Amino acid sequence: MKKEVFTIPEIAKIFRLSRHTVFHWVKKGYLKAYRPAKSADWKVTRKELVKYMKEHGIPSEYLIGDKIKILVVDDEIDITTFISKALEKERNLEIDVANSGFMAGVKLTEFKPDMVILDIVLGDMDGREFFTQIKKNSELGETKVIGISGKIDPSEEQSLLNQGFSAFIRKPFKIEELKETIFEMLEK
Repeated sequence: MKKEVFTIPEIAKIFRLSRHTVFHWVKKGYLKAYRPAKSADWKVTRKELVKYMKEHGIPSEYLIGDKIKILVVDDEIDITTFISKALEKERNLEIDVANSGFMAGVKLTEFKPDMVILDIVLGDMDGREFFTQIKKNSELGETKVIGISGKIDPSEEQSLLNQGFSAFIRKPFKIEELKETIFEMLEK
């Protein structure tokens, strides 16, 4: 599970720096932090820490033990098995699968993924409807969604991107193409 708030000592430990250095970043305004009370320790949200890391070219691997959660949703069990086995080999990824729109809804609230790989044509639900549910959820609004399908018309691909999907990949695809897209989306 991802840590959402960090203290200055925790950030110093992550970057292997002194607390003084991290406190200097906060005091100079380089790293946005807050204090819940006047006598409390300074806190930095995950969002601000990741933003700072991106701005300064610090690889996200520094957040050791900080796994990116990916939910794979496809009604074809062979596809979810193929994708999950390939992605489980990657460092810092935690994978869960759902083989129906209903199970995807359950997993969405329990697993709280950072990214969803979503089949557009599910047996019990249209993937576009599920995408809308994700984006309406205030806790999951920032979740990246990669649409996959071999059944929709190629002209529909652009409308998915216009709807807000992060990317679209046509089935069948090579796992390298999916991995490249995943890591590209995580950098944004």
